[in-house]
Amino acid sequence: MKINRLISVISLLGFFATSAVFAVSEEVEDQLLEKAIVESAVTKEQKTAVGNYLKAIAQQKTARAEELRELARRSTGGKFVASNVQSQKYLKQAQTLEKEAQRYQSVLGNL
Repeated sequence: MKINRLISVISLLGFFATSAVFAVSEEVEDQLLEKAIVESAVTKEQKTAVGNYLKAIAQQKTARAEELRELARRSTGGKFVASNVQSQKYLKQAQTLEKEAQRYQSVLGNL
């Protein structure tokens, strides 16, 4: 019994020792990369390239948000509750994408 407990404690300690202490979310990572890209753009050509990149990303996110809103409007058949939950999920994803697109537009405006 004590051996099993000892093995489980060692396993947990091993798991925590190997996990990342400074984990960064994908959103924060994207923001840091964008900041680095924008700050590294010095010449007019570099700023134009970064601006085109940010504009394209914002357009992609806006287009995907519209696709998700269209999916939310469609009737998938089946149970009402399940369909409603799926629609709410699509709408939430669309709102998140629109916020990200607005963030890209604001970064683009500050360029």
